[in-house]
Amino acid sequence: MVKIRGRGRMMRVVPVLGALVGVLLAAGCGALPDMSALDDECTRGDKRFAEKLDALTVLEIRPGGATLLADGAGHGCGDSTGYPYASRWYHTGISAEEIADFYRDALPAAGWKLRHADPIHAQQRVFRGARLCFTRPVDGVETYLSVGFPGALDAGPEDVLGAGPADVDLHVMADPEDGHVNNC
Repeated sequence: MVKIRGRGRMMRVVPVLGALVGVLLAAGCGALPDMSALDDECTRGDKRFAEKLDALTVLEIRPGGATLLADGAGHGCGDSTGYPYASRWYHTGISAEEIADFYRDALPAAGWKLRHADPIHAQQRVFRGARLCFTRPVDGVETYLSVGFPGALDAGPEDVLGAGPADVDLHVMADPEDGHVNNC
């Protein structure tokens, strides 16, 4: 016990923190939570699945001349969904229309099924980007691949796809727990 003087009288205080540390040390590290899982609300299983998604060769399929942007590759769990994901962001020298045509051919050839396709044309107004969406099972889990054009939006209130060179974002996402993601 530690004596602490307060308001003119002696008070006895049990050092709770010291007792708690002693209990945790006696129990071993297993009593401590996995802080990495708490950081981004991603379970260990989700992290492993995100790594599996990140290794998919489909993320390397890109039009000729497309280059990966600095910091254009990532994986983990989505901030808003918590679902495992992996992504690549490429810069190209071609238009969004040409990129869409490329992926409409290349992804089905790689085993991905087109589920949804926004119209892609230079003066199209877009809400949250125009995109193509494909699906395919990965280890028995329905996985969604979105092909988007985040760098192709012209500045201004119209938000239309431009006619010039576009960036393309490939984003794969899945929910290994129940297999259902409404990403398309």
